Amino acid sequence: MASGNKECLNSTGYEFVRINSPKIIAEEIKKECDNKNIFGTVYVSVEGININLAGREDIVNAVEKFFYKHDLFSNTLFKHTYSEKPPFRKLKIKIKPEIISIKKEINNIFDIKKNYIEPKELERKLDEGENIYLLDTRNNYEINIGTFKNSKNLNILKFDEFAEKAEELKDLDGEVVMFCTGGIRCEKALGYLSEAGIDSFKQLKGGIINYLNETNGKYWDGECFVFDDRITLDKNLNPTFKKLCPKCQKVINTFDRTNCEVCKII
Repeated sequence: MASGNKECLNSTGYEFVRINSPKIIAEEIKKECDNKNIFGTVYVSVEGININLAGREDIVNAVEKFFYKHDLFSNTLFKHTYSEKPPFRKLKIKIKPEIISIKKEINNIFDIKKNYIEPKELERKLDEGENIYLLDTRNNYEINIGTFKNSKNLNILKFDEFAEKAEELKDLDGEVVMFCTGGIRCEKALGYLSEAGIDSFKQLKGGIINYLNETNGKYWDGECFVFDDRITLDKNLNPTFKKLCPKCQKVINTFDRTNCEVCKII
């Protein structure tokens, strides 16, 4: 996607890979990023890494090269968007129990089949009217802002509720394609489902961000919630800065963000 006159590159990526010494890896990343004007979050765990970077394009590209050259992270797929300024206040590098929390032990997360479907392949299948069951694995407030047309969801408030709904997925008909913002939640979900005996599902490679980057956004309806100061992105991945209720995350159109009308009733 062309950056236009937007000076900040936003880069997200993840890799599920066994990390025996997360502390050592976190120190390596910190050393690489020291004295660079770069912002974002990097979460390191025994199960892998979750990367969100923002800054001047040449600086972000240099840090991406560090990951590509690293023995553990050479297969990381970075997704790019642009903004006028970094949507993070600083760089945080943290060691966590999970890089995305599902609060269930998954023994095969490193061995699951990478059952990806490319964005343009999904678009083609939808164009041809194939029987695709699109499953949104995100939270309700994200789905309320935007999702694929005719997609289904599990009515969850946070991702660690996904496991409680897995039983509902065993009898789905057609080709099931799961999607989320950047792919990390779907890959974690696939690990859990595989251990539950469901290993035929596919995931949209690179998630919604990659789909909007590689297609014209056909079949996408609304905007995409992101977990940074941009709040929401349009089909062209431009920030739209929706105002959300800080309690229930519903879109509100007021400068008083203490409560929305729904929360006042509750």
